[in-house]
Amino acid sequence: MSKFSSEAGAALVFLVLYLSIFAWMLFGYLTHRLKWRSRWSVLFLHVTVRVASQVCGIGFAILGFSNTNMFLAFLILGAEGYFTLVLCTFRFVISWHQHNLPGGVSWLEPRRGSHAGDTMGRAAKTRRSLAFLFLGPFALLFYRDNIMAAFHVVLMLANVAIIAGGSFLANADLSDFNSPDTQHRLRISRITRTTGQSVFLACNALLFVIIFATARNDHRVRGAKGGLHPTLAVLLLTWIPLIVRGAFGVIQSADFKLSYYNPANYGDSGFTSHYTLVEYLMGVTTEWLACVLLCTTYFTSKNDPPKAKRNVSREKEEVSEL
Repeated sequence: MSKFSSEAGAALVFLVLYLSIFAWMLFGYLTHRLKWRSRWSVLFLHVTVRVASQVCGIGFAILGFSNTNMFLAFLILGAEGYFTLVLCTFRFVISWHQHNLPGGVSWLEPRRGSHAGDTMGRAAKTRRSLAFLFLGPFALLFYRDNIMAAFHVVLMLANVAIIAGGSFLANADLSDFNSPDTQHRLRISRITRTTGQSVFLACNALLFVIIFATARNDHRVRGAKGGLHPTLAVLLLTWIPLIVRGAFGVIQSADFKLSYYNPANYGDSGFTSHYTLVEYLMGVTTEWLACVLLCTTYFTSKNDPPKAKRNVSREKEEVSEL
């Protein structure tokens, strides 16, 4: 059995860090400071996935390639963590729109209903869900005004490509990197993972355009003395570690020197110290920083107006989702 290496130590540190966020969010849910049907649920999913990923990271660091499934779980959960974080940031922008724009409607995810500002009816929601279920991205031909739906579908396809690239190595003989079968699987995996990561990077670039356009419009409405809404300032800061993470994902997938599958990146007890530093600095730390910054919007959005009431039966409910 491998010793408790620097890789296992790094995984343990970030496990503790993510568990602290998990505990804070769980406390918020239990005390009703956070609502389940809000933007926080996607962030909570991200934190949960990252906790599971770090557990697998510790397991792989200790067991090494004697348990290949642990290694693949570490890769797949890492991809899912990044996917949920990017998706979550989009949800936070939409939530800001719904709380602060006139009518409570986000131009990223417009509502459809009987009148302006109302939500989509149950029948319409069912039709849309079935359309995306059976038509996939082609459903966008009928829902062209829903920009977020387009991003969601594109991100899902990119996520599938990343996971497929990692899963393709499930039956590879990772102890013999020079065999023809292993080299073929590595090549296919590299192509699919690089494609998926490139799509994520492009979506991150578009995310900056969306946040910047929102911030510019907010600054124009508030005037020079009003300044920028603090939540938008936080979202702009959040984009920095996100784009760094996205760029690293593309480089790591394309450059074999930074690949998980490069035998030079492994020592007797797992990842080398250098590779552990690069992976956790450029990959895990950036995600954790973005997650923490999103958490701070709890405080910057406390004075936001509540969302528009969705129907008459709920007019007496407090719908201010912090």
